[in-house]
Amino acid sequence: MIRRRFIAGATCPECGALDKIVRVEDGDMLWMECVACGMRKDLDAEPSVAELPAEGGGSPVVWKSGK
Repeated sequence: MIRRRFIAGATCPECGALDKIVRVEDGDMLWMECVACGMRKDLDAEPSVAELPAEGGGSPVVWKSGK
């Protein structure tokens, strides 16, 4: 069963749209997508070096499963 939840206050990293990010769960798969531009990002994958915060930067966002 697919579960979709909008993430309040989230901004799309591709198009910059506010409140258009949806967290999607389908069984054991987890991803986020933008309903404005169609951007999709796998949240199960390990973050790439470019996605990790710079040293001394802000704290990273942690997505937790609702299970």
